[in-house]
Amino acid sequence: MKRYHQRLSLLALFFLASLLASCATRIPQSNEAISATIPPKATEKTPSPSGSLPAGNGLDAPQFRSLPPEARDYLAVLAEAFRKTNKDFLVSQGEAQYEQDLRPLYDEETYLALLYRIGPYSEDSEWKSASLERLEYTQVRAIKYLAWEEKGPMLDIKGRLYFQNGSSLPCRIVLVWRLIEPRILGERP
Repeated sequence: MKRYHQRLSLLALFFLASLLASCATRIPQSNEAISATIPPKATEKTPSPSGSLPAGNGLDAPQFRSLPPEARDYLAVLAEAFRKTNKDFLVSQGEAQYEQDLRPLYDEETYLALLYRIGPYSEDSEWKSASLERLEYTQVRAIKYLAWEEKGPMLDIKGRLYFQNGSSLPCRIVLVWRLIEPRILGERP
C-alpha cells in the first residue's frame, strides 16, 4: 500500500510539473541571482571570436551562488555530456511523460532541439518559423550557463551552446530538479 501511495505521489508530481511547464505565466523569484540577462537578439546564431570557448560552464559565476547544490551537480554533469558529445546521456534527460510523448515523433536532432530549447525555443514567444530546429549534438563544443530562475518545482536555466564552427545559440533548460533524478522538460511544438 505504501508503494502505491509513493507511485501515486510521483504521478501527481509529474502531472503538476508538466502542467506548470506548459503554462505561459511566469512566477519570478525575487533573487539577485537572476540579474544576468541574455541579449534581446539572442535567438540568432552568432559567431564566437575565432572559435574561442567560454572559460568554464558558468556555474562558478556569482549569479549561481544560491543555486541548489543538487541542481548545480546535475548541470555540471550535463555540461560534461555536451562537451564529450554523450548522445545517450543527452537524449535520456527528458522527463518521462515528455519523452514518451515526443521522442517517437521526431528524429534525435529535432528532439534534442526541443528538449534543450535552442534558438527560437529559448524564448517565451510564438515561433517565427514553420520548420523545426535541429541540434547537431556532435557539433557542440561547450555549454555556458548564464542565469537561472526558480519557478515552483522547476528551475529555468538560460544558457548558450557553442559549436565547432565558432557559432553559438541560446538555450533554455527547464529542470525538474526535485525528483529522485532531475529531468528536463522540453518545448512542445
